[in-house]
Amino acid sequence: MPILETVATKALLTLATTITKKFAEKGWTQFAEEIGASFDDHAVRNYCKACNEYVNIRTLYSSQKDVFINDVYVPLYMSPLNDLKQKFEITNLNFYSAGVTSIIGRAGQGKSTFLRKMLINEFEAGKFIPVFFELKYFSSGNDLLPLIVEWFGRHNVDTNVRGIERLFKSGYIKLFLDGFDEMHPSIRDEALEKIKDFSRSYNKTTIIVTTRPDTVITTEPFISNYQVLDLEPEHIENLFLKISNGDEAASKEAMEQISNNVNIQKVASTPILAILLFLTFRAWSKIPDNLSDFYKKIFLTLLTHHDSLKPGKKINRGIDIPLNDFQIEDIFANFSFLSFSEDMDEFNNKEAHGLAEMALDEACYENVEPLKLVDIIKQCTGILCSNGYDKIVYSHKSLQEYFTAVYISRQELEDKKAFYTGVQCGFEETKYREVLSFLSGIDTKDYTTNYHLPCFKKIFEVKDVQNITDDEILAAVYKIVSTMSISYNAETIEKTNEMISIGKNMTNESSNMFELKVFNPIVFSTIASGINDDYIAKNRKDILAKLGTLDKDDSIKVPFFEVIESLDSQSKNNFEKLAVKFVKRIFIVPEHNNLVRVCYRKSQPSLLKKAFRKKVNPDSPIITY
Repeated sequence: MPILETVATKALLTLATTITKKFAEKGWTQFAEEIGASFDDHAVRNYCKACNEYVNIRTLYSSQKDVFINDVYVPLYMSPLNDLKQKFEITNLNFYSAGVTSIIGRAGQGKSTFLRKMLINEFEAGKFIPVFFELKYFSSGNDLLPLIVEWFGRHNVDTNVRGIERLFKSGYIKLFLDGFDEMHPSIRDEALEKIKDFSRSYNKTTIIVTTRPDTVITTEPFISNYQVLDLEPEHIENLFLKISNGDEAASKEAMEQISNNVNIQKVASTPILAILLFLTFRAWSKIPDNLSDFYKKIFLTLLTHHDSLKPGKKINRGIDIPLNDFQIEDIFANFSFLSFSEDMDEFNNKEAHGLAEMALDEACYENVEPLKLVDIIKQCTGILCSNGYDKIVYSHKSLQEYFTAVYISRQELEDKKAFYTGVQCGFEETKYREVLSFLSGIDTKDYTTNYHLPCFKKIFEVKDVQNITDDEILAAVYKIVSTMSISYNAETIEKTNEMISIGKNMTNESSNMFELKVFNPIVFSTIASGINDDYIAKNRKDILAKLGTLDKDDSIKVPFFEVIESLDSQSKNNFEKLAVKFVKRIFIVPEHNNLVRVCYRKSQPSLLKKAFRKKVNPDSPIITY
């Protein structure tokens, strides 16, 4: 027996009997007879059977068969936007408040899954007749009531406008409207007015709408907004257990590895990305050490996961495309670079077609339908996903940044040199910041030679990049100090132990990213050494006098050099030692030294060069001990 018939038939039949009885008691005999006929045993069973389409879903890890939502669902939390300190668990949540409530979530956070879970809750509770209407089927000029009557007809309930309207007026129907953002933007304003009018006409009815952020429905004061929150660690582990069919050992091992990597924890914040991470773990028996490693493995892992692993069996993804997995990944890197360079973090199908067409042309592949390429990525990897009407987005921004880096790393050296030179300062450096971070791992030699070292040498005037002296670090510290200031107002003067306001002049003459790598250790040194407290103690009277000439909320800026020069030799010495120590600990040792070491190793003659050198000079060894 289909699942909803099992869990819901009895509850809905009891509800229908209750409604019929109450209508009869009020003298609404005709209504009672109509409801009794519309929701008899046969109709209710067929209704539940028809609604199974909403509670059985396909997932990234179960693409070939349906799974019941309760078998894979993990609790999510949501908070009212006007009070984010409140958190509600969604597992068995039921809304009974009249009016409209919008549930807001990003792509991949599970908005629709959440609404389907609430649908199951209502079926099981038997207090309301649930209606699940997908707003992508709303069209201009239509009222909601006739559309819902038509919806009942499609779900095996023979009724009419008059009967359904009476159920709404009596508060016996709960209305779930899925995907406000999936409507065409041109009709959203009209749809919003229809929803509001419907709520006013049937003010006992609870209406729950899902949408992505920043749609017009989220701006309405008349509507209560709730935000879906990121997954908590315990929910990630529960999700792993669900998709691994209860494999506690694998789930526990994955969570232990995740707990040791903060960046990976942040990525697994939505159900779709947590699933991607676990599928990668199952394929490689290891949680990736960093985002680059994760994203490097994720593409081929997921394509393979959706293919057959049986020897000799033909791969069948349901989409005919004459490309193998490696070619698809290559083209997708082109696609990602094109979209990122054009500042497109979302695109419609027409734009996606254009991007895919250019990506295929760049890779010299012909006779490939561009949108089939996009469909492969969406259906088989989840890296791209639909997000509303005619909108496609990356399931996480960092995926676009990673594959942009992959594209850049594969280019000719001269083209890469031009890129690395162009992003050493200003807006382009800021734009490509995360891309550069990925390139440091996947294109280490060229990144270090053409970006890292030129930027580094503008701040650190060193004789040997592999052996940096304390004096050279201190000189760089003072170079950055010359661009810094400390601001004082009445509040920072009184709360010296709690507040400090340090600023820096940013320019386009050198790398702001590299200057911040020195700026942050200086801030830490300032706090740890207490030099700000010393300066205020010595100059409190003068600072207050200057503040007295200004408006209440104004502040004065003191050049950082002035603060340092006012110190006694011991305090200054202490600050300088701490600054050198923090620059080493935060930047030089973990990042710079490692990059230079790897770059040096990769600059050694390749095995190819050694092999051909041996042909010229037979005494030249390939292997040395």
